[in-house]
Amino acid sequence: MTDAELIHAIQAGDETALDALYQRYLPSVWRYACSQLAGNVPAAEDVTSETFLAAVRQIGALSPEGGSVGGWLLGIARHKVADVRRRRGRERTVAMETPLDPPCPSAEDGPAALESAETRASVRRVMDSLADDERLALEWKYLDDLSVREIAVRLRRTEKAVEAVLYRARNAFRVAFDRARPTACE
Repeated sequence: MTDAELIHAIQAGDETALDALYQRYLPSVWRYACSQLAGNVPAAEDVTSETFLAAVRQIGALSPEGGSVGGWLLGIARHKVADVRRRRGRERTVAMETPLDPPCPSAEDGPAALESAETRASVRRVMDSLADDERLALEWKYLDDLSVREIAVRLRRTEKAVEAVLYRARNAFRVAFDRARPTACE
């Protein structure tokens, strides 16, 4: 089913359509929340849950033929992440707590661990900098292993248009990643 068909079915009370929408977008929302919250799993779980809860509450007013459902959900997630950061800021002024960031690898972990952590952080930053449709297309293609046809259905575009989005997304990722990668002189 397309996203528009799922939205129509959900608005008509079809719980299986709601489950299908949840299964379709859970990985993207989770990855976004986890990357924005520096790998803090409990906070990312909360953001993901709150995002889908807010979506269920607002879905009656959503226009099925409107924009991207994935973009809409990530917009909700963005607001939920901002809420977490605001709460964290208020809590830190009251009592200094440990930050959300996971501990960084140390020199004792070895150069490979340090390089791997650096690379993961660079990939997260670059993916977050991409446009929603580009980020979703790359995630669906390379992380969820979807075909171009399946991505086209989700984005409500032709396969040729999705191929163009993937082409632009790969190039944008490559350029941004090359800029973000530290050089040997740094």
